[in-house]
Amino acid sequence: MTYKNIEPFVRDYGVRKSFFADYFKKQENQGKSKKEIQADAIKNEIVKSPLVLNRTYKFYEIVKDEIGWI
Repeated sequence: MTYKNIEPFVRDYGVRKSFFADYFKKQENQGKSKKEIQADAIKNEIVKSPLVLNRTYKFYEIVKDEIGWI
């Protein structure tokens, strides 16, 4: 299922996961690699720890093909 709007995605996965998915997708669309995205997330304190980064990025990799609102 592809989400055309963010509202159904938020309803299904929650605000927090939606924020991270949106953030990672926008970074990827700017041409950044996985490592660059993760480094920026740590450097800019988007995530609090490497463990949280690992969990959120794994979730993003699962659902990134479903994101269609960006």
